[in-house]
Amino acid sequence: MAACGWLLLRPPPQFTAPPGFTDRPCPVASCAAYPDPGQVRGITLATLQNWVLFIKSAEAQIRAAKAWNVNLVRFQIVQDKMVDAAGSSFSPRYMNSVRTIVHYALQHGLFVVLNAQTELSLGFVHDEAMPTIATYAFWRHMIKWYGQNPRVAFDLFNEPRDCDWGLWQADFQPLVNYVRAHGSLNQLWVEGIDWGSTLAGAPLLRGQGIVYSYHHPGSPWPWQTPVTVATWDSAFGDLAAKGIPVVDGEFVNFMGGYYWPRSTQMVTRYFEYLKYHHIGVVAWSLQAGVMTATSDETTAVSEPQGAGRLFMRYFWGRLPNAAVAQPVLAAGEGMCGERLSARPRQQFRQCL
Repeated sequence: MAACGWLLLRPPPQFTAPPGFTDRPCPVASCAAYPDPGQVRGITLATLQNWVLFIKSAEAQIRAAKAWNVNLVRFQIVQDKMVDAAGSSFSPRYMNSVRTIVHYALQHGLFVVLNAQTELSLGFVHDEAMPTIATYAFWRHMIKWYGQNPRVAFDLFNEPRDCDWGLWQADFQPLVNYVRAHGSLNQLWVEGIDWGSTLAGAPLLRGQGIVYSYHHPGSPWPWQTPVTVATWDSAFGDLAAKGIPVVDGEFVNFMGGYYWPRSTQMVTRYFEYLKYHHIGVVAWSLQAGVMTATSDETTAVSEPQGAGRLFMRYFWGRLPNAAVAQPVLAAGEGMCGERLSARPRQQFRQCL
């Protein structure tokens, strides 16, 4: 049986911004029109990264957003399909599809996040691990249409990989500078290293309106790193506790993919952790068996198959304990599976 320990969560410490850095989630005087990273309830729609674009399917998922009580949708867009791997061409047809779906989402009152996707996909095999010259061309076109729209955020690059923090900073600081210099007033999401899974040790980028995003909490696959509060603290919680805007830009839990054992307890505790640390979350994605129970996008799959039901309850504020000031454990409940005696409710338990 795994050994178990206790961790007392303390209130987030006061944060003093270093020179050249601000923790404001927007680059203008008032952030009222921008997404609040701590209040994000989102869903990623992957239909724009398919070889065949399923616009009607995307619109159906956007309409289903009301049933999930989400306030944001995130679109993964194939960078090389938009501007090719060298950044030397442009696809008006693909851009028109993006514009159609983005307009539809905005009409439905949702915030929109646009993401440059470079992982392997049908017809696009370069699998760029970090921003390239094509990334700059991609955002130049996005700025043309959305650079002045506060309801559209730019997620600059999907899941950086094969890099350390020195290379990450050397690649992303110039990209941030570039989009700002070309007129972007958008909120910028910048993902961590190791497939976006961690912000541990991240150097803060210069500029305003930067939100630090992570995927796969703590590791690309849960078996690579212990699923504990200590992992969450080091990977993103410590940064958020300093008052720096942080968002979980992609979370999923389902059999056959990224999956935590004892999923009901673990995902519930994770949502408590996010609530306490003011970290918003984007679910991936409305697919049968992953988030939905059927092809009907308004249905929610239940544990242990997937965490759709928990997501829906969390997004509606109906998940037990998820709205409290800090994570709790009910008397007699343990994440290691054994029965426990009553413990002070301000304590949050981790299994080592």
